[in-house]
Amino acid sequence: MSDRVSAHIMIGGIIPRSQYPDFVQAIAHDNPAIDWDGTPFDPTYLPATGPLTLMDHEVANGCFEKIEESCRRLGLHYVRWSDGFGGSFPSVRVIYRGHGEPQNFLTTQDDQQIFSIERIRELRSIAAIEAEYRLARMNPPPLVLVDEEPSDEAMTETVHG
Repeated sequence: MSDRVSAHIMIGGIIPRSQYPDFVQAIAHDNPAIDWDGTPFDPTYLPATGPLTLMDHEVANGCFEKIEESCRRLGLHYVRWSDGFGGSFPSVRVIYRGHGEPQNFLTTQDDQQIFSIERIRELRSIAAIEAEYRLARMNPPPLVLVDEEPSDEAMTETVHG
């Protein structure tokens, strides 16, 4: 049995309407809610001005496995925070910007970034530390359904303060 912790994920970007049913199926597999009270996800509702936010208190290994896999396949941005499980894994904020590999940032249980002394020494300057902090605080753009394939110009990011 896997360790289960609280986690939330924000998802944004542009998704072709033809791919939305597969995305909804991935969400159904991981079974998150739209709030901490457990309100079920309704595929007919998407936020008008922000990313789709999903959460759960009982996430296996702190990962929304199928959702994150689907986001990477579709090139959707996501930011996931998950609480740590003593002796198994730390609290972490994971940033995926729609391409490349997800980046992990250590956090507290309140999603505040932690810099180890080793990481500070690697970064070597306050400017580099601040740049990494800004990167770790990025949030995805709104999640938008379109009738055709997405274009690069609509992919923007916002900073979470």
